[in-house]
Amino acid sequence: MARKKKHAEHVNNERWLVSYADFITLLFAFFVVMFSVSQVDSKRVGRFTQSFTEALDWSGMQAGGQGLLTGGKADTKQKSAAIGNARAASRALESAAVSETLQKLREAFEKESVQIPELKGLTVIRLRGEVVLRLPERLMFDVGDARLHDDGRKALSSIADVLASRPVRVRVEGHTDAKPISTPRYPSNWELSTDRAVAVVRYFVESGKLEPKALSAAGYGEYHPIADNDTPEGRAMNRRVDIILVASMDNGDDAGEPTP
Repeated sequence: MARKKKHAEHVNNERWLVSYADFITLLFAFFVVMFSVSQVDSKRVGRFTQSFTEALDWSGMQAGGQGLLTGGKADTKQKSAAIGNARAASRALESAAVSETLQKLREAFEKESVQIPELKGLTVIRLRGEVVLRLPERLMFDVGDARLHDDGRKALSSIADVLASRPVRVRVEGHTDAKPISTPRYPSNWELSTDRAVAVVRYFVESGKLEPKALSAAGYGEYHPIADNDTPEGRAMNRRVDIILVASMDNGDDAGEPTP
């Protein structure tokens, strides 16, 4: 009896469609997101990007590696590339939202510093992905003291009004000049600078406008000057409080580094 001829196994020459379909899906999603990003707030962006990434981790990659096409199997490298592209797109989207938030903050405070008398002397700086509100000593405290005077409270009230609805973390830094201080209350510039930073944070908390978990305080004494301590003008510039604004998708902790 004659043997039946074996049919040659069918070779799937359309595996490239798996990668192509993944690429088109990601490209479409990327442009849709970029089109709409300017119309949503950063917290919603954070929730969206997380959901987007989780969906791509799951979509079309279940059931033992089945691809987007029926009967096709996605290669492990193709899966990893698709997930990596999705996460990269998410990070880029969050970075754009953070940058937009910081730019709006800077513009808002530059406008406030012109319109509100108590904020005259405020300097607004964009530095290393953060916005720095630089408040000179004379705007906040008497020389050698850490008790806020009335003009300082008014200045902080105006700042808190702007920050109240913003997704930011706030780090308050106290700085002094290099002239030594030695009093029963402040044995050194460390205590003075730290007490001033804490006084600002305490005011923000008591105002009820900012979340306490988004606030932190630090004192750096005379060790981060921005001007020459050999002149009266330079020492006046070094005696300051910096309010550092860090845009965030959440209000988690941020240790941060001292601002120069």
